[in-house]
Amino acid sequence: MIAVLNLKNANAEEILRVGKNVQKGFSDNPTIFTDPKPALTTSAAHTADLDAKIGAVAAAEKARTAAILARDTAAAVVMADLNVSLPYVQETSGGDPAIIAKANLDTKSQSTPIGKMPQVQNFSLTTGDQPGAVDGQWDAVDGRKSYEHAHCTGDPAVEANWKLVGSSSASKTTFTGLTSGTRLWGRARAKGTKPANDGAWSQPATIIVP
Repeated sequence: MIAVLNLKNANAEEILRVGKNVQKGFSDNPTIFTDPKPALTTSAAHTADLDAKIGAVAAAEKARTAAILARDTAAAVVMADLNVSLPYVQETSGGDPAIIAKANLDTKSQSTPIGKMPQVQNFSLTTGDQPGAVDGQWDAVDGRKSYEHAHCTGDPAVEANWKLVGSSSASKTTFTGLTSGTRLWGRARAKGTKPANDGAWSQPATIIVP
């Protein structure tokens, strides 16, 4: 048999454990290991030194953890101060960027709320890729939340004939499950951030379902 250490990729703690075990084996069996290599006094000094340094690392890591906690606590206190300073500077400056800059703070423009969406323009219908499908497309509307699409197979002048069939984020859709040979009318509108801001329905377009 061949003696092995089994310490490939071992860390310092594992090496220390094996070192102490080997030393104990030597010292417990002096009639067998009459002249240990290295001498027990030498290996004991080396393991003691490693043990001390492992302890020093553990203490340093504990101290580092405590220091990080103390740092983050101090940062939270300063952040609280800044959160008090910000409205004070805003009130004192009246929004004047030159005065805000004197407090060494950055500025940003106030966003203008987008109101009512405009009417969707250039709505059109084209033949889809399969029977019973029709593609709709239209010009994009800036600031919209989404689009709604509707179609009807009756008189488009009668609002009750229209059926809301979906929504999308892109300025296109596909109407599916339609009856081939039927005349279809379609339309779309832009949705705002609230119902009162929804745009008007587009002018309807028509097509014979393929």
